[in-house]
Amino acid sequence: MLKAREICDREAKGIPYVMIISYIIDKGQATISQIEDEDIDTLEGNGLMTADFVKGLVRAARAVVRECDQNDIVRLIKAEWCCAGEIYDPDKDQFVTDENYYGEDG
Repeated sequence: MLKAREICDREAKGIPYVMIISYIIDKGQATISQIEDEDIDTLEGNGLMTADFVKGLVRAARAVVRECDQNDIVRLIKAEWCCAGEIYDPDKDQFVTDENYYGEDG
């Protein structure tokens, strides 16, 4: 299983991965990595999302940014947004699957 997906499941049960990815892309990794628990505790809901949902979303995004490297985040984006599961490997001059390119452990 993808490391970023495991973190999302641990931190924000029930929040779609796409929402977490979108939040990371919208706010930026540098900004999210600086968010502290006190900041999250002050978050409020809005007409669409409850306060608990917003807090879970931010907690999950922060955990993904802090615990994953760029490759983990990109692999989650590819998995959730149904991008092609192949990567062009210039050394082999062909397309290979993620598993062949990264290895089974990523």
